[in-house]
Amino acid sequence: MKVKIIGAGSIGNHLAQASRRMGWNVVVVDTDPAALRRMREEIYPVRYGAWDSTITLVTPDKVKKGSFDMIMIGTPPHVRMKLALEALKEAPKILQLEKPLTMPFDPDLRRFIATYREQKKTKVVLGYDHALGKPIARVARLLKKKVIGEVLTLDVEFREHWQGIFKAHPWLSGPEDTYLGFWKKGGGASGEHSHALHLFQYLAKEAGLGSWTKLASALKVEKKGKAEYDSIAAFTIELSSGKLGRVVQDVVMLPTRKWLRVQGTSGFVEWLANGHPTGDIVRFSKNGGPVREEVFAKKRPDDFYEEMLHIQDILDKKIKASDSPISFESGLAVMEVLETAWKNPNQSFLPIRKI
Repeated sequence: MKVKIIGAGSIGNHLAQASRRMGWNVVVVDTDPAALRRMREEIYPVRYGAWDSTITLVTPDKVKKGSFDMIMIGTPPHVRMKLALEALKEAPKILQLEKPLTMPFDPDLRRFIATYREQKKTKVVLGYDHALGKPIARVARLLKKKVIGEVLTLDVEFREHWQGIFKAHPWLSGPEDTYLGFWKKGGGASGEHSHALHLFQYLAKEAGLGSWTKLASALKVEKKGKAEYDSIAAFTIELSSGKLGRVVQDVVMLPTRKWLRVQGTSGFVEWLANGHPTGDIVRFSKNGGPVREEVFAKKRPDDFYEEMLHIQDILDKKIKASDSPISFESGLAVMEVLETAWKNPNQSFLPIRKI
């Protein structure tokens, strides 16, 4: 399995390490030689213990196109679609795009959708890896078994202060040094923490609540220097079943809170990321009985490894890419919510606009 990863930043390192855990051959490409050096000398050895000398680091002019089974694009969102269009020309079996899919109102997204749907060789998946971990799989199983009865509502929060992100990117001095400080580039709370929207969408379907149809949003926009971003993004969502739910994403909360709760007619299920010193917690209770708590030991790199295992299952035809929790369609649906919110900020219950 030959893998090309475009982008040597924090995500590129995670993807490379997870791919090497799979035993895959990895080439990392970046236009900036300093980023490649930083990956080899700083990020990778500090994060994972030692540099992996089997990983090839190159600039784009030194890599042969069309020779890879999978291409993963871990660049900032606002440059991703142009690279994705070029990647489709190489016809890999899998094209993995990081989240969010792109920036809001990207004209190249429409071109990509048309090009992708015309071809047959490549399957596209998104980097919403939280949906693939064992804790969320446990939540999904409980919902499918109707352990808590009929689901009444669903809440998801991804609330994390900037400092966690910038600790992982120490070469950046603040939001305006990167796309993170610009909602128009796919940054801000709504883009960067869109894992929450994606989890809401996935678990709503698993619970039989249908797909989202209407949206009420509140976006707290900050203008600091050149930066313009939403520090808090709150969404109330109406589903095709008529049920309501809520998603909150922010870049101000400290300590971090990544949490979800599903309330049913006879109980609840709750997930808390890093709720235990060794990993995540899933809690549930039914019929007023005692609360059961299960601990899932893991660290952040394990999420990316689970993603690679899942991609291998797609390649082995154990799972259809279109049925995957990280399907292209799931990432596109998140973009539809983001575009609806930014087209109509702080308005109530508008139809979610299709792309």
